[in-house]
Amino acid sequence: MILWLTIPPLLSLPLSLILVAFGNESNKVSAGAPLWVLLLLLYFAFSLFYVFSIRNNLFSQLTPLQLAAQGIIICMVSMEAGAHPILPWVGVIAAVSGFFVLLHSYSRYGNRTPPPAPVANVDSPSSISAATSLENAPFPYVVTDNEGTIIDANDIFTSFAEEVPVQGKNVTNFFVPGETEVVVGGKKHALFQKAQDGLFHFLLVDNPPSEKSVQTAEAKRETELFDPKYGLYSRKYAQLRIPEELGRANRYRRWLCGILLKVDYTYLPGRGRQPTSEEAFLAAYVHYIKGSIRESDMGFSMQDREFLLLLPETPQQGAKDTALKLVELPETLAEMKKDYPFSVDIEYGFLYYSGNYPLSYDQFIQKLYSSLGGSAE
Repeated sequence: MILWLTIPPLLSLPLSLILVAFGNESNKVSAGAPLWVLLLLLYFAFSLFYVFSIRNNLFSQLTPLQLAAQGIIICMVSMEAGAHPILPWVGVIAAVSGFFVLLHSYSRYGNRTPPPAPVANVDSPSSISAATSLENAPFPYVVTDNEGTIIDANDIFTSFAEEVPVQGKNVTNFFVPGETEVVVGGKKHALFQKAQDGLFHFLLVDNPPSEKSVQTAEAKRETELFDPKYGLYSRKYAQLRIPEELGRANRYRRWLCGILLKVDYTYLPGRGRQPTSEEAFLAAYVHYIKGSIRESDMGFSMQDREFLLLLPETPQQGAKDTALKLVELPETLAEMKKDYPFSVDIEYGFLYYSGNYPLSYDQFIQKLYSSLGGSAE
């Protein structure tokens, strides 16, 4: 809710009043009506994009949009009010900085390959809704009609299936609806299903592999440094790697950010525990985490349902945006979670280290745990 109080016009009004109050008649420079109209149109365009970004949880775009919008106001109002001559240049620098950060942000996401067009009936609102969900699904996902005929499936499921194309075939060719665990493509999956708008949605999540009791020396060493259950680094490796990264950040005065994620389950009254569903959800959530961070970032499985992310050379705001994104479930998981007999609470802790002072591993971990408190359901 507090983000809505930062919409550019709400901040521009007091800023304009301050500039006018400290203006000087002798320094006034008139920009002319045409230039005012042009820049105000640009200003309101930035403001509309700001509202759009809040609605769509695009928090990384808020700061550059704010810089661009307020830079325009500072430049124009300070000239018209006769403020100090340096202030218009401050406005220009702010606006240009915001604009280039925006261009950089869009360049990161603008090269994504568009998803394939859905083969479902485009005249059906239900089919359109199903196709939209499929685009964002990071797991094998199938949609059928009430007869069990597959009307759409994402690429991940299609890669598992031996019969291609899968559209038009019955879902029982691949798995039995209603089961909690199924085998598709030679792999065991937990099966979640949901009926919506006359369609049936099926989401398959990899079951975490069980650890073997007997391991070779090489496998044991790998297990010590790597958590095979979730595909993240282990807590033991965190104790080795994080001090190295802290030392490197301190030596070269580089930014280093840490995000601690803690997942908890709260069961509905009268419902027994379902460890298989808990583990399946956790595996799916970790899959989502790994797909949301950069290749240069590191993820560690610390202990039961706790995960630590290390983000080298990452600015504070960028890391905060990542933390906020990770406590919000993707659409597919959020929809399936509604059918669980438990609610999912995700807390996060956040730490920004500037590298300007020594910081030990124990201090780093203690600060992260003490900052736990941000949560989302």
